[in-house]
Amino acid sequence: MHSNNGQGRSASPPRVSEALQWASSFFQEKGMEKKAAEYLMQDLLQLDNVAYHLHLREKLSDEQWGRYKAWAERHGEGEPVQYITGGAYFYGRRFSVNPSVLIPRQETEELVELVIAKAQKRFQRPAIADVGTGSGAIAITLALEWPEATVSALDASREALAIARKNGEGLGASSLAFIEGDMLRPLRDQGMHMDVIVANPPYIATREWRELDLLVRGYEPRQALDGGGDGLFFYRKLAEGIPYVLSADGLAIFEIGEMQGPSVMLLMEQQLPGANIDIVQDINGKDRFVMIER
Repeated sequence: MHSNNGQGRSASPPRVSEALQWASSFFQEKGMEKKAAEYLMQDLLQLDNVAYHLHLREKLSDEQWGRYKAWAERHGEGEPVQYITGGAYFYGRRFSVNPSVLIPRQETEELVELVIAKAQKRFQRPAIADVGTGSGAIAITLALEWPEATVSALDASREALAIARKNGEGLGASSLAFIEGDMLRPLRDQGMHMDVIVANPPYIATREWRELDLLVRGYEPRQALDGGGDGLFFYRKLAEGIPYVLSADGLAIFEIGEMQGPSVMLLMEQQLPGANIDIVQDINGKDRFVMIER
């Protein structure tokens, strides 16, 4: 990887496998995850896992090697790989992301699965609202996995909605409605009712936000993470609006922080006294979702 001394020209670019080895040890020295080396390479070559393993012996071009080194250095400084490549994978699809939206998390895929499993038993053509859509990952995935549903994506951030719209168009979810506004307020103001309300709101308490890994705190949008003093600010807003927006036999599912189940349940019970409210655990056995059946 070093320049050929004396010739003043840098060595020819390495094979894919050698570049991976270089980046992996570079990240390891910095105490970072080695996996990032593969993630960046897959995106550089625009290949999925299987195809890219067939290319390990091929040489990178000068341009690719230059870009890969630059990407690795940016990640070494702390920038998340998804912002470097401009893409994050969710439910098998690539979503565009930038620092005005949260990077979609793997555990949120379980939220989508739960919504589909529960809602398909109750509704054939539901009206679904994804509140605080960010990159649009949840709304777009629901629209593509369940074409009979009518999906609205809401966000208070105009920048986030622009990315969500771009993702919807790019992934072929053309029937989505994008609505700018604060949580459920725009739906409530228009007297709209939803059969299914889904949300993955910011739920990290401000104090904990300050202690987050710099990879997250330094780059991801604070407004998509910081849930106020006790982390429940946005659940209170959801609770305020939900009696007016959730249809009479509606279903709502919210992602929560693992310690928040009882508090979020209580907030919802106060607003929807007759509803069935449960805490659902994720595959790791942690409290991860609150489910409300009206």
